[in-house]
Amino acid sequence: MISKGWIALDIDGTITLDKYSVPREVTAYLRGLQKDGWNIAMVTGRPFAFALMALSEFDFPYTFIAQNGSLALEMPEKKFLFKTYIQSNSIPLFEAAFEGIHSDFLIYAGYEKGDFCYWRPNRFAHEDLDYLADLQKRQKEKWVEVDQYETMQLDAFPLVKCFGLESKMDLIAARLRSFNKFEVTKLRDPFVEGHYILLVTDIEASKGKSLTKLLNLKGRGAHVIAAGDDENDISLLKVADTKIAMAHAPESLQQVATFIAPPTKDHGIIKALQLAIRNAR
Repeated sequence: MISKGWIALDIDGTITLDKYSVPREVTAYLRGLQKDGWNIAMVTGRPFAFALMALSEFDFPYTFIAQNGSLALEMPEKKFLFKTYIQSNSIPLFEAAFEGIHSDFLIYAGYEKGDFCYWRPNRFAHEDLDYLADLQKRQKEKWVEVDQYETMQLDAFPLVKCFGLESKMDLIAARLRSFNKFEVTKLRDPFVEGHYILLVTDIEASKGKSLTKLLNLKGRGAHVIAAGDDENDISLLKVADTKIAMAHAPESLQQVATFIAPPTKDHGIIKALQLAIRNAR
């Protein structure tokens, strides 16, 4: 079958509001699109193992771009396509970004290591520890406690996360960007008002750059559609011909979009893709 093109979709807030599953109606619709000749790419900031929980009912071929563009796999074979990781010799730059700030960052070991992350609880303020305990429970991740990151057995890693109030995250993000080595994206924590998360990858790893790599590798096809709901999806939408922002997306993403989808709770991605495909024809 000749490919009709690509549909690249964020997960959280775009195809589902449930961190651990995708509505059956959405899964069935995407299955039908794949059978009809569309290539499907799921593009997420999540680590691979956590994202796979939500996509457990995906029984059709698709491409999985995880950890904000750090890693791409062909599914269901879990075949590596490419990866772009941060070198461990960059850790002193993260330490410098946190100078004078009573907080710390988490280092994700990567899919090959089992998708756990390293953390240093002694570096966090007491009030942050309660938040992090809740976050770990929500994310269902394995965290390995260390005193120093120098003890890690890693040459490179896909992702760093930072957590806290917006003013603190803005300061850290500015410092990290000044090194011109990292892609830094600030996201709202949808579960805790006022808290934000920084996703930090190598400067060549973003959702948009990884989708571009995928299209160069596999062929762009006749049309590319992308959909997302947060600021780390801006680069993703910019690569697409038709750009979909969800109804609750921040203004910065909606400004990039071709049109705005109905609410996620109403399976709005289905209606949005129907319109996008109709327009593509």
